[in-house]
Amino acid sequence: MPPADTRFVSAIVRLPPGAQLRDFADGIETRTASRGEPLVAKLRRPLVWGDLSTTDQATFWPVVLDFQGGERDEFDISRIGRALDALSQPVRRASAANGAEGEPSFALGPPMLAHSVQDDVAGTLSYAADPGLLAKLAAGGKAVIVAVIDDGIPFAHRNLRVADGDGSRVEFCWLQSAEANPSGHVPFGREFTRGAIDELVRAHGPDEDAIYLRAGAVEQGARRIATINHAASHGAHVLDAAAGRRPDDGGVDLDLLRIIAVQLPAAVTADTSGYRKDAFILSALHYIFDRADRFAATHPGDEAASLPLIVNLSYGYTGGPHDGTDALEIAMSRMIEARQAQGKPTTLVMPAGNSFAERLNGEISADRMNTGEAHAIAWCLQPNDRTSSYLELWLPKATGATRFQLSITDPDGASSLTGATLLADCAAADQQGDAPALSSDVFCGEQRVGGVVIAAYNAHWTRILIALAPTEPDDASLSAAPAGRWTIGLAKVGGADLNAPVGCRIQRDFDPFGYARGARQSYFDDPLDARFTEDGAPARVDNPAPAFVRRLGTLNGIATHAHVTVVSGYYGDTGRATEYAGAGRRRRPGSSAGPGDVRMSAASDDSTALRGVLAAGTRSGSTARLSGTSMAAPQISRWIAVQHLSQNPMPAQPVPLTFPSGPIELDERTTRLS
Repeated sequence: MPPADTRFVSAIVRLPPGAQLRDFADGIETRTASRGEPLVAKLRRPLVWGDLSTTDQATFWPVVLDFQGGERDEFDISRIGRALDALSQPVRRASAANGAEGEPSFALGPPMLAHSVQDDVAGTLSYAADPGLLAKLAAGGKAVIVAVIDDGIPFAHRNLRVADGDGSRVEFCWLQSAEANPSGHVPFGREFTRGAIDELVRAHGPDEDAIYLRAGAVEQGARRIATINHAASHGAHVLDAAAGRRPDDGGVDLDLLRIIAVQLPAAVTADTSGYRKDAFILSALHYIFDRADRFAATHPGDEAASLPLIVNLSYGYTGGPHDGTDALEIAMSRMIEARQAQGKPTTLVMPAGNSFAERLNGEISADRMNTGEAHAIAWCLQPNDRTSSYLELWLPKATGATRFQLSITDPDGASSLTGATLLADCAAADQQGDAPALSSDVFCGEQRVGGVVIAAYNAHWTRILIALAPTEPDDASLSAAPAGRWTIGLAKVGGADLNAPVGCRIQRDFDPFGYARGARQSYFDDPLDARFTEDGAPARVDNPAPAFVRRLGTLNGIATHAHVTVVSGYYGDTGRATEYAGAGRRRRPGSSAGPGDVRMSAASDDSTALRGVLAAGTRSGSTARLSGTSMAAPQISRWIAVQHLSQNPMPAQPVPLTFPSGPIELDERTTRLS
């Protein structure tokens, strides 16, 4: 077990061009100015796939930070900042030695459970190929790997076993928040190979409750309720839809479909905003790529080196830049591109999201901003919301320095923030490249109920992030943000004209399936938002200008890069697209689809009367009905896998779609898989 005074934090580190993870020292000590007590920051070596370092581009890596020294209440942000600065000194020197300049930066995630962090990762992983699979390959069969990153993974489910039931098709399973195995091969959590899963099944037979308890899949505690112990889980439904056995498998041999599964920590899955998953998702992708290569290495022939890999990630955000430049998007995209360059077919499948009609996306045109007029954004917080609310304003970088003014007014009409000077300084600093983040508190009277952070996000955007406290916190001693209509004022008060609109996005705030956090979604209140048609049906087209709320541009915020197959949903009885599925941006008539567009769709609801589609529950023999594009995506993952198993040729790129002229209905911008 790690020492009691150690605090572990997940993070994504951005390394400048020419720098590599090995440039970090094992641990550098830095001392606080107040007490002189040491706070040592160490970077735990992560499990990473391949060498993705470059001399001309920044790279992003998942890491575990190990802060040692001091008491828990002394972990203030300034001490952490000084420790990370000292930790980064060797990286600066290595980058400079390679002729590059730049600063490493850390995007900190949530603290990790101490018992889940591995002290020392063991040496070579012991893994042997399945003799039954080897026999099928020798007879001319072609294997395919389907990987799922999700929550509540039922790795012992009989739908995931070979046809005769004597053996699992799950080759590797990583439970990221389980108690670490002293001889484990992952940096945190616990891993189970196919052999270990088969041993658990032999030891406990059909008692799957005992299997998951012994495996450490059941997280204990009020905030760590394990969805694997529920009748249904998001991960069980997705994994079964993507790779589960069916009475009629379409004539293909599913024994050739092998599985790699990663169960995300319950604590980060339960987070209603989705912000806290990045490091764990990126770690999962590195793990999947590494284990897929290990799987291939145990199989004979040239075909083994090019085993197809389909990764299903049925998660998403509503925030983000929505142009493929989110850090997680860049990291995933480069990994997929690198694996494809090795001749290994690799497909990432993700859902379009479910926020088309949720009033979470707004836009202020460049022409309106360039007038210099202040634009009032009405942001409504609901009562009885027990979780925080987040609003992102994405300011495009102009050709020269640009000055903005920000104001925040609470529901009672009182000014909560005056940000003219703050934003003017930020805009000027952004032109220098690596501007420090600026911040301010949000007050209601004398109570601090939120905060604002303004920083250059990348070379294209400056992000204003406004965070407000719950309107009804679980802890009554904490300050609550008033429910009602908040007004965010934004104006361009000087400098160069903008040539792109300002994007305004509310981060999602609803309870993930299987978790009851008491979340209530905030939303934009726009009088020009035509939410319904004259006959009362939900609107299926975007708002016309000059409405602020936009329905196009609501695509999953981490599925807008070039190396992802984005999946929408439709009603199974009619084939008509659902009214909730997220959409990409409006394209010019006649233009082809590109990054940030829906590629395919599958049934996400049987009908408007019978919502959801059926797939397995968490225990063998059970089924559950879940709805949403997260349920459509694994059907496409399965379809792609079946095409490989059937040895049908797959196109190197998705078939381009052509956009129609006139209003774009959801039916017209998705291609249904029949």
